[in-house]
Amino acid sequence: MNPLPTLLLAAFLALPAPAFALSDAPLRVLSSYIDSNANCSEQIADWNRKNGKRAIAGEISREFYYRVLGFLDWGACGRPYFKPIFIELQKAWTIYSNRRVTEAEYTAKEAELINLLFSALQAGDAGEAMVRRYEQTIAAKLIRLEPERQFFNCTYFGDQPKCTD
Repeated sequence: MNPLPTLLLAAFLALPAPAFALSDAPLRVLSSYIDSNANCSEQIADWNRKNGKRAIAGEISREFYYRVLGFLDWGACGRPYFKPIFIELQKAWTIYSNRRVTEAEYTAKEAELINLLFSALQAGDAGEAMVRRYEQTIAAKLIRLEPERQFFNCTYFGDQPKCTD
């Protein structure tokens, strides 16, 4: 497994970011992973060439970028557990864009999910179990929300549940 995306993310997250703009490191790491991996499908490679830089520049929303990545065929560079991670990334962005969490909370959640994706990739066959444990942990906490909510609209930012509605 290529450790480059994880190292790139760590390096980008260590850089100081302007107070008015979110770090584009997660987008750059995903785009770099797709661009540098010959095992990715032609469909995702083409889409990323056309839209990866647009997402990094803020011309298309992260919600849209993550949604498309969750539905495209990744070919041999993807895994079945990518889709639930991208669903969580979409949800986190929607919660952030609705101003239900701070920039710092969103940045931490996004980094957590990107790290989960690349850690699961590096774990090989155990990666799917890592993602499943993450999903089970979040779902178990969301089932006990007071007042009750539609858990698929919610996730945890640190130890605080936040929902899209």
